[in-house]
Amino acid sequence: ALPAIRAATKLPVIFDSGVETGLDILRAFALGADFVMLGRAFHIALAALGPRGVDHLIDLLARDLTANMGQLGAHNLRELPPPFDLSPL
Repeated sequence: ALPAIRAATKLPVIFDSGVETGLDILRAFALGADFVMLGRAFHIALAALGPRGVDHLIDLLARDLTANMGQLGAHNLRELPPPFDLSPL
């Protein structure tokens, strides 16, 4: 559904639902999102370890996102091809 939404509007598309990993972030961007929101993951990290938990989560997400982009040959999000589906088979 996200590629159809992307094609139907010139407004920014914000993805916000169940994002927990770098791969989730990559999938949302690959399907055409302009922004990806992560609420629950940050709340859990903050509740568990305070500000250190949030810093740790940011580091984990960045490394996971970078590793997954590398598997696609992309050095940054702008290098992703036009919207495509990264769903598991």
